[in-house]
Amino acid sequence: MKRFLAVLAALMLLPSIASASEPSIVPGSNINVVARDARIPVTVANPTENDVEVTVTAISNSFRLEVLEPAVLVIPAQSSAVAELPIKAIANGPVEISVSISVNDVQVGDVVVVEVNINYDIELFLLVTFGVAMFALIVVGVFRTTSRLRKKLK
Repeated sequence: MKRFLAVLAALMLLPSIASASEPSIVPGSNINVVARDARIPVTVANPTENDVEVTVTAISNSFRLEVLEPAVLVIPAQSSAVAELPIKAIANGPVEISVSISVNDVQVGDVVVVEVNINYDIELFLLVTFGVAMFALIVVGVFRTTSRLRKKLK
């Protein structure tokens, strides 16, 4: 009976062992996007003994984010590599993208959902605020300098 249970347990573990020997996406943290055009990093691990060429694709669940094209990369054996997916932000707000990898047009591994928070207007807001602050400092400096020169002339 113990042998039967051991064989049964071994058979149940075989699919997980097989799936561990194929390339997979390494889960990451949430990503903040503060520009209209950016790149989303996706880390892909290759536990196999051979170099593997994978295609990383992503699909957005919202109109707020557009994934421009898939990324193709070669991952060396027993290591990982980072694919950068080009995106374009359309509107602000939270978005989920489903990222998957494929080898020779066959999907491998699980689909990983990545949370992306888009704030593309913050870049413009910071630039305008910085420009207004610089302009205010220049105006105050010019006014102060001209008033001091007038006092010296009198």
